[in-house]
Amino acid sequence: MGESLAERIVLLIRDTTSGVFAGWIVTALLHSSGAFDSIVVAFTSSGVMPLSLAVATIIGAEMGTSVTPFLVSVLSRIRKGARLTASFNVTLSHVLYNLFTLLLFYPVELFFGVFTNIAWRGSYLFVRASWLRSIPDLLEVITPWVDPLLNVIPAWAGVVLGGGMLVAALWGIERYMTAIFSMPTSWNLIRATFTRPLRAFLAGFIFTLLVPSTTVMVSLLVPLAGSGVILADYYILPYILGANIGTVFDVMIAALATGDPVSLGVWLVHLSINVIGALIFIPLLKPFSRLVRWTAEKTAASPRLTLLIAIIIHAAPIIVILGYIL
Repeated sequence: MGESLAERIVLLIRDTTSGVFAGWIVTALLHSSGAFDSIVVAFTSSGVMPLSLAVATIIGAEMGTSVTPFLVSVLSRIRKGARLTASFNVTLSHVLYNLFTLLLFYPVELFFGVFTNIAWRGSYLFVRASWLRSIPDLLEVITPWVDPLLNVIPAWAGVVLGGGMLVAALWGIERYMTAIFSMPTSWNLIRATFTRPLRAFLAGFIFTLLVPSTTVMVSLLVPLAGSGVILADYYILPYILGANIGTVFDVMIAALATGDPVSLGVWLVHLSINVIGALIFIPLLKPFSRLVRWTAEKTAASPRLTLLIAIIIHAAPIIVILGYIL
């Protein structure tokens, strides 16, 4: 989109705090942490964004993935006969998990630079991989049409075309996968999946490998919960943990495409955040599920609380970013 825009983004993100909240709001707008993290990988590889700031945006991006599924649950409130508690149980599992991990990982990075250290050590490790430099050349060989296409299509048209294709693809995936999963013949399979933590984890992992967006894969569960296919006492968090790990592979592909060890260090941070989060919360599955169910019941019973949560998850990062601008 141009060097000037990239420079503006870098100037906006000045430190760990602004990086975290910028990652939060931009991911909410893109509806995919994988898409945003891939952009961060490209910026880091080109030298536009320092590694420490890239790490901060990766941490904030995880919270940004919670916004879209929650808005889908808000829309389900106006659907006649929708089971609000089950719908909010899905999305609040996502919101609370990402909120707790943000409250844990943000100060760890802010005061100790743990994840920046992971990125540097990872990049040093990948420097030794001589095969890494050959990947960009290989991609150029198998995609000779890209450069001529870029010469023909203006940058703004490419952004519009790419964005339109992305929206159309996500819309089609959500529409048709929801239709498939909503058929009565699929209900028993879905219910059997979400009554076992390991099955739910594997389902989230595999589905997100196929559709590399945690936001989309969690949003798909909302209409299923609203229609009664997935009940409020089913295991949602293991599905989310699996989806978070599954979505790191598209970021890995983006990092490999740059041939830059530093980009792979950024990808390693994305992987580390999701694996560490899973290791922390799997032993806490039952108390966390009780907290989510209680919060979902309160949210479903109170339109004001629903509106308040929706405002906070949008306003918090915007207020912080505006503070840096002003």
